[in-house]
Amino acid sequence: MRIAVVGAGIMGLNTALVLQERGHQVTLFEQHHPGNKFGSTAGRTRIVRQAYPDAFYTSLLKEGHRLWYDLQDQLGEQLIHEVGLLFLSPEEGEEFLECRASLDELEIPYEILRQPDVSQRGWNMTIAPNEVAVLTKEAGWADVPSVLGGLKRLCLLAGVEWVQKRVTDLETLSEFDKVVVTAGAWVKQFIDLPVKTTLQTYCYASHPYQGPVWIEGFGDHLYGFPIEPGTEVMKVGYHTPGPLTDPDSPTREPDPVALAAIQEGIRRRFGIPEPEIHEAGVCLYTVAPGDDFQIRWKNPVTLVASPCSGHGFKFGPWMGRFLADLIEGQEDLSLWPKFNGSLLP
Repeated sequence: MRIAVVGAGIMGLNTALVLQERGHQVTLFEQHHPGNKFGSTAGRTRIVRQAYPDAFYTSLLKEGHRLWYDLQDQLGEQLIHEVGLLFLSPEEGEEFLECRASLDELEIPYEILRQPDVSQRGWNMTIAPNEVAVLTKEAGWADVPSVLGGLKRLCLLAGVEWVQKRVTDLETLSEFDKVVVTAGAWVKQFIDLPVKTTLQTYCYASHPYQGPVWIEGFGDHLYGFPIEPGTEVMKVGYHTPGPLTDPDSPTREPDPVALAAIQEGIRRRFGIPEPEIHEAGVCLYTVAPGDDFQIRWKNPVTLVASPCSGHGFKFGPWMGRFLADLIEGQEDLSLWPKFNGSLLP
C-alpha cells in the first residue's frame, strides 16, 4: 500500500518506520523537523518506565519497554539511560496502592523504599516520614534528540519519503491507500477529538542529583531527572495540565504558577532553600479525559491517533507497531475500548 503519515513526532516516526519495514511505501509529512521546539517532543529528555497506577498502561509498557532496546540495537547508539524510577507517594496513597497492585498483577519486579534506604544508596534527595517510594529498575530516561534523529535516519534508510510540508486538508492526500494522522497538538484540525492543548512548564535547576528518575504520585505530579551527562543541572517538570494554548501561538512562556510549584517541590524534595533556576522552558500536552489515548478511524482510509495526554512518549515504539497493525487490519480498534473505539461513519 501507499501510505501517508502526517506528523513526524515520536508516534509518526515509529509508525512510518514499521510500515516501511513491512513492505509498504510510506510518505511522511512534517511541518517542522524532528525535535523542534514547537510540539510535544520538545526538549532533551523523557521518562521511560513501567510503573503506572493503571494496569492497562503498565501491561502495554511491559511489552513495549523491550522495543526501546530493539530500537537502540538497530541504531547502534545509546538511547535509554536505565537509571531506574522512583514513584513517590504517601504510604496509603491511592496511586501508590494502584501502582503496586498493577506491578504485582503483571509480575514486574520492584522494591519499596523509605528514607533510610534512599540515604544508604547515596541519592541526595528526601522522602518524607509518611512517604514510600516504589523503585522499578527497568526504567530511566530517553535521550530525545538521539531518539528522534535516529528514527528519522532509519526511516530514510528504509526508503520512507520525507516531505517538509504542513498538511491542512486530508483531501490533498487522496492518492494514498491509507493515511495515518499523528499530528500531536494539531490533531483537532483533522477530527473533533475530546482533547485540549496545554502549555507545560519545566526547568533545569542547579543541583547535582544522581539517582533514579522520580515522579510524585500526588498533588501536581512533579517529576524529575538526574543530571544529564556533562552537566550539573537536573530537570524538574510540572505534570498537572497548564494553561490552554493554541499550538500555532508564538507565545511560549513558562507558567509562573507552575514554576513556583516546581521551585517549592525542589525545596521539599532536595532540601534546597532557594533553588537556582538555570533554564526554564515549555512543551505542549494534548490532554484527553482520564489521560487516555484517543485513536479513531475518521473514515475507512484515515486513522487518527492522539496517544498523548503528557505520558505518550514512552509508548512510541509500541504505538508505532499498534498503528501499523490497525492499518493492515491485524488489529480491531473496537476491541480496545480504552482508546475509545472506532468512529467509522
